[in-house]
Amino acid sequence: MVKKLLSFIIAALIAVSAFAGCADETGGGDAADTGTAAAESLTDTTAEQSDTRFDGVNFNGREFRVYTSVNTNDATNANALIEGSGELNGDVVNDAVYYRNMRVEELLGIKFVFEQSNFDYGAVAANVRKLVQSGDDMYDLIINDLYPICELSAQGMFHNIINIKNFDYEKTYWYADYMNDLKVLDDRMFIMAGDYFTDVLASCHALFCNKSIINDFYGNGEYVYDLVLDGKWTMDAMIDMITTCYQDLNGDGSVNEGDQLGFVCNGTWGSMIPFVVSEDVKFIDRSSGTPQFAFNNERSIAILEKLNKLFFNEHTVTAPKDASGTGLRTLFAGGGTAFLGYQRLGDLANMRDIDFGLGIVPYPKFDEAQEKYITSTHDTTEIGVIPVTTNELDFISTVIEVCNRETASMVIPNYYETALKVKYTSDTRSAQMIDIVHNGISGSFALGYGTTALANFPLKTCFSDPLTAKSTDFASSYARAEKAALKALERLVKNLTENTTAGQ
Repeated sequence: MVKKLLSFIIAALIAVSAFAGCADETGGGDAADTGTAAAESLTDTTAEQSDTRFDGVNFNGREFRVYTSVNTNDATNANALIEGSGELNGDVVNDAVYYRNMRVEELLGIKFVFEQSNFDYGAVAANVRKLVQSGDDMYDLIINDLYPICELSAQGMFHNIINIKNFDYEKTYWYADYMNDLKVLDDRMFIMAGDYFTDVLASCHALFCNKSIINDFYGNGEYVYDLVLDGKWTMDAMIDMITTCYQDLNGDGSVNEGDQLGFVCNGTWGSMIPFVVSEDVKFIDRSSGTPQFAFNNERSIAILEKLNKLFFNEHTVTAPKDASGTGLRTLFAGGGTAFLGYQRLGDLANMRDIDFGLGIVPYPKFDEAQEKYITSTHDTTEIGVIPVTTNELDFISTVIEVCNRETASMVIPNYYETALKVKYTSDTRSAQMIDIVHNGISGSFALGYGTTALANFPLKTCFSDPLTAKSTDFASSYARAEKAALKALERLVKNLTENTTAGQ
């Protein structure tokens, strides 16, 4: 799904950022004042003017009740882009969220009411289940972590939104590919992902690269950008680059953190996921009406082999001394590696002090024949669902659709502008890379159902476990896990069939 709107946004933001940079250099302008002014200007947004579906709608002050996660133990949390602080504070993103919420309230005659939940991802399913099974109509929208919510969707906890009134999945602010991949049965869809659910965007995995190092070896710091735009950024190309960009800086004859490494990440499990998803694995086939696993093939065998070549390349370090997010970024900022893995778009906010050419690229394709770059989110990405305790679907879908629309025109431009406030903001091609990362959001099935509903199949049992063991034997790993996985899939389908209603 091509998102032309985002391309326009980024192009505009680069121009704004360049102007802001000049103002900073000359002392002409305060950042907080600029941010507030930008947010204020958004109250008169002109985006999506052609959408007149909800003109004249007025719900006469009705409350729209959002149960929103604020838990920070998972990868990311974007409640600041849902609820916001509730007041203006000069921060451009916060103020845009404030004005977005105010605008939606005024357009539809509603009042947002937020209740925060703070459950670790391991406790989400039990707490949301208890909430819904109480039968009380307390919330119109629940926002929480992907994999526990997917588990609950098969238990009849949420409304089927596949043909829900007022949702236009052709709009660019819906992430339709991501949502469709979360369907187990073609006539049932429960998970909402789009610009309003901004954690999906914040948690998009992307690779950070040191363009200064790349320039030293290729004579062009944007060599990897050329590969991406030419469709040649593949696993093999990345493996070649991390080997080429290595230097034994401390001269001790061994690969360690005192050297200029090719690739650094944190372990194999979490770091592996975006690589597998980016290789366009077709985990499930729904064409027969009964879903079947569809990835026991030569492609998966080759992917595991490539993962071993990447993660156990002699110029890769998967277990740095400080494997925390801060530790990884510190090593990268010190010029310790050409490529840094296990990072997300939201992590750009932590890269503003980088004093070299920071680049960002999508995860590589399987080969040049692969049609597009695919972006993985995280299995704890926060998405939205509508609990079955409410039947006011016309009201709820109207509010969510308008929230998505207004987020696309009011919040996303400012979120990107802030995320892009690093040294390369005037670099048009970096913005193109972020656009490609955003446009590739998909590959969500294994993330949503693999952890709990399918008992760690397929990502952990078929890819992570053998990779951690430095094995390339995909066939044996699949065979050992297949029987339990087939039973789990059968149980998942049975639960969906018995507990949920097909879309009309």
